[in-house]
Amino acid sequence: MAAQAPTLQVPKDADLLQAQSDLWRHSLCYMASTGLRCAIKLGIPTDIHHLGGVTSLPDLITALSIPPAKLPFLRRLMRMLVTTGVFAKADSGSEGTELFRLNALSSILVDGVDADEHHCQMSFVLAATSSHYLEASLGLADWFKKC
Repeated sequence: MAAQAPTLQVPKDADLLQAQSDLWRHSLCYMASTGLRCAIKLGIPTDIHHLGGVTSLPDLITALSIPPAKLPFLRRLMRMLVTTGVFAKADSGSEGTELFRLNALSSILVDGVDADEHHCQMSFVLAATSSHYLEASLGLADWFKKC
């Protein structure tokens, strides 16, 4: 005779919403690191620095040599990176233009600065988000199952 599984207490209302929110956050948190990697590979921190530390999206898209049709997608990327603390929003421009600026985190991602105590951390982020690390972590469950 098979043992009967215990009854599962399913969360209700606020607990269920919190559980779903936590699940989505855990499942999608990789987007923050891949967005950061994308910003570094595009040279966004360095270009914002070259543009005076604050820039609008149209100026940034020009500096990055990205097709203007990609502006809505760059806006989404930058807003996500502001939300995760990589960049900061600056006061809107004279025409209500959305402005982005460097903060402490993004300032250590600026390349080519010759200043005391400036240690560019781009290499660390690129190494930590490389496909080698991702492939290794995706195989973790299989590793646990092996003898």
